[in-house]
Amino acid sequence: MSPETGPDRPYPGAGARAPGVVRVLGRFDLILLGIVAVVNINGVPPTAVYGRISLVLWVLAFLVFFVPEAVAVLEFSRRYPGEGGIYLWTRREFGEGHGFLAGWCYWVNNLFYVPVMLVYLAGIVAYAGGAQSAGLVESRWFVAAVAFGWLGLMAALNIRGLGVGKWLQNIGGISAALSGGLVLVAAAVAWARGAIQHPPMVASAGYEMITSFSVMCNAFVGIELACTMGDEIRDPGRDLKPAILTAGAVSLASYVLVTWAILALVPIGKIGVIQGIMQALSVGAESAGLQRLIAPVAVVMALAIGGSSAAWFSGTARIPFVAGVHSALPAALGRVHPKWHTPYVALGVCAVLGALFTAISLTGSSVAEAYQVLLKASVVLQMVPFAYLFLGLARLSGVGPAARGAGVVGLVTIVAVVVLAFVPTADVSSPAVFEGKMAVGVFAPLAAGWLFYRRAQGKGGREAAASS
Repeated sequence: MSPETGPDRPYPGAGARAPGVVRVLGRFDLILLGIVAVVNINGVPPTAVYGRISLVLWVLAFLVFFVPEAVAVLEFSRRYPGEGGIYLWTRREFGEGHGFLAGWCYWVNNLFYVPVMLVYLAGIVAYAGGAQSAGLVESRWFVAAVAFGWLGLMAALNIRGLGVGKWLQNIGGISAALSGGLVLVAAAVAWARGAIQHPPMVASAGYEMITSFSVMCNAFVGIELACTMGDEIRDPGRDLKPAILTAGAVSLASYVLVTWAILALVPIGKIGVIQGIMQALSVGAESAGLQRLIAPVAVVMALAIGGSSAAWFSGTARIPFVAGVHSALPAALGRVHPKWHTPYVALGVCAVLGALFTAISLTGSSVAEAYQVLLKASVVLQMVPFAYLFLGLARLSGVGPAARGAGVVGLVTIVAVVVLAFVPTADVSSPAVFEGKMAVGVFAPLAAGWLFYRRAQGKGGREAAASS
């Protein structure tokens, strides 16, 4: 029986096992990876400012995006197991060129998204020194120091080995659950003392409220991340499904409950985009006379955000790695470290590019505006591979009408998300500059990917002609 039709490759053409990598991720690792990848409560403050209607929007985003995503990931991971995840699936369903585009956007999106997490991490770390240091969130130098420092740490640990690097995301997953719980405890204390806010159902029914829906849908992205490391999972057939179901339940509960807690603790007009979570905890701690807890809580929050950025950094680095193995990108990206068995070249390239995008984002903008540009550009790029994923599910042979319907719902949602992402928010001082940065942030990476692919195709054709 050939490797492609054996028990680990139930469908022909699923692909050969990635060379050199080892299986180190168990069920517990996958559950924590799913939680830390999906549950990023930094997305809550920008959406909570619209009142209790935000709770309804979170549930809607879960139904129209996460549920179709879960159906698609489970189906495609079963059909096409292996390293690369959504890149591999698109390549098998739509061809090499489409696979490259999906993988390229998934990777490049995270060159924006990881800096988003790093900027937010700096906002949380600013609270670790108490109220006197909270204002550092608007200091570009402080933000840059925190962002570049954490980026260097997670790159070094992941190059050392996934068995080592995974603990950043594992600790982050535990911290994410703990930090969400602390927000709820703060809200409960304030409620017991009669100090909670009573926000209206709809605080401001404008176009900005609708644009928040794109951020909410993007917040549910992440359950497919483990599949980019498919050949590094010990037993994907057994462990992926419970990890996805657990991440789904925890993510929905986290977003809804944390949104309620922030609305209960902080007046809507005072919720900050970057520091909103810490604002809520500060209010709760002050009402309980526990101000000394603010700094330790900031550390827990920082570990949660840092773990999330580490998960996305490590997982998406496998895309250029596999593309290098397939010669769709320079072959050097497909190299594996001889001692540590990690895609060290791909990880190093991701670290350098992540630092570059972080530096660019902090140039010529306030920190809040830089956060919005990075976030919205990453949303648009992220939707490209998911468009392939949902289209593939809608046309996939051998699936029932419910699965096909999930694919159609996912496609409609993506169209709405992309359109809404280009609408500027109140944090944007110049809509023209915002739209210009969005256009560059979206179309420049697409053009660069097309050029890389054409160059690889031309080189492959010349090598084939020379060998004939």
